[in-house]
Amino acid sequence: MEEVYVIVYTEKRRDAYEAAQHAKKVLESRGAEVEVYGAGELIGRRLPGKVDLIISLGGDGTILKSLGAIGGGETPILGVNFGRGGFLAEVEARMINDALERVLAKDYEVERILMLSIEADGRDLGDFLNEAYVSSRVMGKTLQFEIAQGGERLAEGLADALIISTPIGSTAYAFSAGGPIVDDELEAAVLAPVCPLSNLKPMVLSLKQELEIAASGDYGFSILLDGFLLRRIDEKRIRLRVRRSRRLAHFVRLGLGRSFARRVRKKLG
Repeated sequence: MEEVYVIVYTEKRRDAYEAAQHAKKVLESRGAEVEVYGAGELIGRRLPGKVDLIISLGGDGTILKSLGAIGGGETPILGVNFGRGGFLAEVEARMINDALERVLAKDYEVERILMLSIEADGRDLGDFLNEAYVSSRVMGKTLQFEIAQGGERLAEGLADALIISTPIGSTAYAFSAGGPIVDDELEAAVLAPVCPLSNLKPMVLSLKQELEIAASGDYGFSILLDGFLLRRIDEKRIRLRVRRSRRLAHFVRLGLGRSFARRVRKKLG
């Protein structure tokens, strides 16, 4: 039975589109079935049928949109960096031909990465690999947050927004907001307030117990998952619950060194 590959490219880069067409020809010449999508096409949809592997050509956003389109499956993703940061990518664009040969030879390993799930007042909002960004629906309006774990209140304060991050997402938006870098092997969440107006500081909390976040504001809420999936809530007060997702993200690794160490070196220059 022939292998089925999906290639996803960023529409922001012409060279990513050209690389997608090149990769399609290489894979099809080896008898594979290949489908090609622009990253924007995948927002809010699921990939049809069985897919053996996804090749993402772009930045972190392209990888996150590819992951969002998988649904509940375990399809591995090979990230090829055509973006500015590419912290989630395994290889740079210049390495694509070698990477394709490794994929075709099945000469790779699959790393399984923790994801988090979030719900609001019992409504499932979805899973995320990097972060959930909780803010007011009206720009510039602050929110009151109360953070609890296992039913016990830990902290409260006022801030423009709250970032709830996974360990792998700790080097992304949460880091820019003053949060710490957290090792991928830890099962924890980072809570990083954005422009706090109180003594609310970034926290690293174990996932052994469910995290509870009560948020209140006069204008409703916007909750952005992984930078592209937006949920809007009209209520003035919500109770968020954050826990370990049942899903894991699966990433192709080519033996280039521990991904966490490479990501930290790139982030810190």
